[in-house]
Amino acid sequence: MSDIPTARFRITAAALAMSAAAVTLNAAAVTTAAAATAGRCSQAAPTRADNPYTTTHTALRDASPRMGPYGECYRLKTYAQGATVEVRCFIVNEYGNTWSYVPGAGWVWDEHLSGNGSPQAACSDPTP
Repeated sequence: MSDIPTARFRITAAALAMSAAAVTLNAAAVTTAAAATAGRCSQAAPTRADNPYTTTHTALRDASPRMGPYGECYRLKTYAQGATVEVRCFIVNEYGNTWSYVPGAGWVWDEHLSGNGSPQAACSDPTP
């Protein structure tokens, strides 16, 4: 009879140890994902000296410039559908999506812009 409480204690201790390990692994995964997002969302703005080209486009739907060329990057503002948007150049992110740079505003996904955004591919590489 005395073996039953000891067996339960061992099972409970093992279960707690496994749970703690799972929490640690999950926290590491979240930290890694946050670091990856931070890197992708810190895309530097191209300088006018390096990218003097600009074109004007129309927002086909609400278009939100972001801190970097990814949907998960922080939204800085929103251009309403029909608004005029000046863009400088574009880049292709790691998902194959093109994003145009709006001077002083950030990166806009080209699906939201007339003419599919900037035709000038002079922006720097989006990978940090």
